[in-house]
Amino acid sequence: MPRISKATEYNWKKLNSDTSQKLTRRANKTRSERKVVASGYLDFAPANQLLRNVSAVGAPVGDIIYSLCVSALRFHNIDRKKNVAEFMSQFNSYKLIELEIPELVWTGNNDVLGFIYQSLITEGERNLTGQYYTNKKVVDYMLNNKILANGETFLDPCCGSGAFLLSVRTNTPECLYGFDINPLAVMIAGTNLLIKYAVHDFIPHLYCLDFLKRDLFNFEGRDIPFRFDNIYTNPPWGADKEGIYNGNYPEIKSNERCSMVIVESLRRLNTNGSLYFLLPASLLKIKTHADIRKHILTNSKIERLDLYSDRFDGVFTDYFSIKLSASPANGQRYAVTTGSETITVSMTQADINAATIAVQKLTQLDDSIIRKMESKRHDDLKHSRWALGIVTGDNKNKVKTVSAKGLEPVYTGKQVQPFRLHNECSYILFEPDSFQQCAKEEYFRAPEKLIYRFIAKYPIVAYDDKQRLCLNSANILIPQLDGISIKSVAALLNSSLYHYYYSLKFTDIKVLKGNLQELPFPKLTPDQDRTLSNLVSSIHLSGLSEENQQKLDETIYSIFDITPAEQQQIKSKTHGNPDKRNRSIQKKTAC
Repeated sequence: MPRISKATEYNWKKLNSDTSQKLTRRANKTRSERKVVASGYLDFAPANQLLRNVSAVGAPVGDIIYSLCVSALRFHNIDRKKNVAEFMSQFNSYKLIELEIPELVWTGNNDVLGFIYQSLITEGERNLTGQYYTNKKVVDYMLNNKILANGETFLDPCCGSGAFLLSVRTNTPECLYGFDINPLAVMIAGTNLLIKYAVHDFIPHLYCLDFLKRDLFNFEGRDIPFRFDNIYTNPPWGADKEGIYNGNYPEIKSNERCSMVIVESLRRLNTNGSLYFLLPASLLKIKTHADIRKHILTNSKIERLDLYSDRFDGVFTDYFSIKLSASPANGQRYAVTTGSETITVSMTQADINAATIAVQKLTQLDDSIIRKMESKRHDDLKHSRWALGIVTGDNKNKVKTVSAKGLEPVYTGKQVQPFRLHNECSYILFEPDSFQQCAKEEYFRAPEKLIYRFIAKYPIVAYDDKQRLCLNSANILIPQLDGISIKSVAALLNSSLYHYYYSLKFTDIKVLKGNLQELPFPKLTPDQDRTLSNLVSSIHLSGLSEENQQKLDETIYSIFDITPAEQQQIKSKTHGNPDKRNRSIQKKTAC
């Protein structure tokens, strides 16, 4: 029987005992008791009915999952097999309870158990532990009908309910390995594998272990290889805020757990092996994650990179998948897929030295525009002042839709449009001590500030000189740039040129402080600054017309010496007419 280590016992306690205390110390999502039905993971009517049935029981999640696993094994008439009983014996601390099981729920190849578990856990627990399971469409795409040769090993070090292990094709399930720190995930994955390979008398090589603990393979009694031929996974996303693994991965300064899993997996990969990971898009572009990009570029060869347009249930982060081989390359050349389109990207040694992983093939015009902007870099936003919008912790009761005595207007990201805030429609009593998180009042009351939308593909920036409040979907920037007024900063950030540059450099759907700090700002003459500032004053009063946008863009193009051909390239990459783009933003801001 698989043995449970002390590290596992610690993680069990971490997941089951300490969660409520940790939730009270973390911001917003980690405190959320909201549950999100994993409809993007599985759309199966009997599973939806089963979810309604078990949700009405009110029993602990562990007991529900254990009882469902037993039910599934019984349905397939394998619950009394010796190997099945031995695997399930490690979970006998859970209680078997009576549940109403829909007739067809255990038919077919659906991961009903994984669907039920994901739909029962709270958003807060998902956020703390990074439990966002990969939908089958993405898993199938990454595996591409992969068939393992005899003796070829396959590991998912963060296996969840076993999506990758179930989808890879093999005649020897003994070559499949999976780890997870969550015992319920191990139980579900094991049950799924036992059902799929019911004719095999094997005990799944699934272990409740922490892959990032370097003593992982030192326990006796485990038949676990040190290296594997294939390592596929969707690792947990988010920083190791407790510093549990710092000593093991000093090269990962960001403390990002999924980066640490990449480092460890490359250590565990056979010479001719392949690694395929699903990762948050922030790893591609944000400066904080240059550490893992540098590690990938110097310790492996990129085979392919896939960009996706959809997202996980309850998650607003873009993601991508990357396939690596173990042998470092002289230079990098790889395929990038976006939907049905595939291009080939070649990287220079300079790109590699800069820890850049390109996701699109740049033309000579693109290179020329980027070089011009970089050559005029005089300053950046790294020494400016920043603040997050208010996190009330209770928007339902604290944010009002009708004005009253003592209340002030408060703006969300959807009210932020280029140069000005749109539609006063929410109100709040400004009592910082009553909020879950609130910046110093001096940021909100600054004589001038910029408010930018947090969820966006590029900067959307409003100018505010009315000391207005904003919630956490809109953040505050008080620029401090040499020779550039705050209105001119707004002009640059809202221009087609900066939207184009930002979209090439960063892929995340969030406008992050770290990204904005990387943007180049030129040395403006007093006349140039005055021209931009006056134009912004006009737009702030009258709104952004097509004529004003054109004047703005032409002024900024002249500052950077952008040619007509380069302007056409910018227009093609920023989805056409900027005015239409901005009008579509305005349409979406009705309260």
